[in-house]
Amino acid sequence: MFKLSLSLLLSAICALFMLGAVLDQLANDDSQPAPDQLQLYSTVLDTISQQADQQPPAQLSAFITAQQQQWQLALHLLPRDSLALPPELEGQLHATGGLALAGTDGMSYLKALPTHPRWLIQLQLPQAAGHQPGDLWLTLALYGGLSLIMLLWLAPLARRLWLLSQTAGRFGDGDLQARLPPSRWSYISSLEQSFNQMAQQIEQLLADNQLLASSLSHDLRTPIACFRFGLDAALEEPDPQRKDHYLQRLEQDLDRMEAMVNAFLEYASLDRQHQHWQLSLVDLQQTCQQAMHSCEPLAAARQLQLQLTCSADVPDVCGHPHWLYRVLLNLLQNACRHAQSQVQLRLWQQDQQVCIRISDDGAGIAPADAERIFLPFVRLETQSSIAPQFGLGLAIVRKVLDWHQARISLETTAPAGASFLICLPLQNTKPA
Repeated sequence: MFKLSLSLLLSAICALFMLGAVLDQLANDDSQPAPDQLQLYSTVLDTISQQADQQPPAQLSAFITAQQQQWQLALHLLPRDSLALPPELEGQLHATGGLALAGTDGMSYLKALPTHPRWLIQLQLPQAAGHQPGDLWLTLALYGGLSLIMLLWLAPLARRLWLLSQTAGRFGDGDLQARLPPSRWSYISSLEQSFNQMAQQIEQLLADNQLLASSLSHDLRTPIACFRFGLDAALEEPDPQRKDHYLQRLEQDLDRMEAMVNAFLEYASLDRQHQHWQLSLVDLQQTCQQAMHSCEPLAAARQLQLQLTCSADVPDVCGHPHWLYRVLLNLLQNACRHAQSQVQLRLWQQDQQVCIRISDDGAGIAPADAERIFLPFVRLETQSSIAPQFGLGLAIVRKVLDWHQARISLETTAPAGASFLICLPLQNTKPA
């Protein structure tokens, strides 16, 4: 909106300045006599002044009055001491044509009388009749020109607003891919970008919800079927030991369904939680240590070696402490599930960003799956069955890092193990 306000202000100022200058020049040109008329007036003044020099002082005033009536001109006698003129203008009073002066009443000529040094003859030039536009026409011209310029300025704005209205209507009718084409000359480019961003987020949210519903209905069928089969078997089994075995399997199926529902609900509520985030400065060295400590039981169970390497003087970053911890914990747990002997985490600063690399020596990930693994509900066939997986971990990682304006990429692929690189920017090192 700043661009819109600035362009409106500049357009109004330029319009008033240009129209005012043009109309002022027009008024000045029309109010002044033509050059040939000026020459005629100066000649008449020379003639009258020569005749006035020959008049006795007592008849000078009557002579000027008679000449005024004869020539139908505004002739006046002025006392010499009524005008304070600089020396360079005093000489022009005796020159041919006299001294030309411009005042609020228009132009006038002054001529000195050598035989009557106490008096000056003033010839007030008439306005150019029939050529000067009236105040009403000048006002109408000013507002008409200003309105025309404003219409020219508003035309592209009205067109962009019409396109925005049409695009919003298409989006509301179900065309979720409707977007407003960008224009570098648009006055409301920020509004258009906000609309396109909102439409993209709504489309992504609806797609995630549809995918969530589809995946949830599909993934719940197997544990529900197992639960029903185990329940029927337990009810029909007379042997107490075998019945206890069936009940234990039922409990495992319930735990799996509970974990699945919790994971789906957590992913579905991410966008709502993001609206209430409270950002702060995060000590990534401490966060990495906490995540590594949380993975020690899993690493010990699989006899893995955890290695943490942190460079000195790594600055704090602005972010959400809990979700940055969850990102590291998720990646470390995935690495522990697939590693053969060790998991490494390295933290360092590079230029204007903080980098984190988490790597393992497992089977790795195929190059074709390097981007697909970050999509929700994607589970690779090579994934470990140590713990139930629902294909949401890396999708949550990508979404959280996107909100931090960070990026994550898969550096190494099968069969060299997996290595994930996270780069967090340092542009904003203070919470908003």
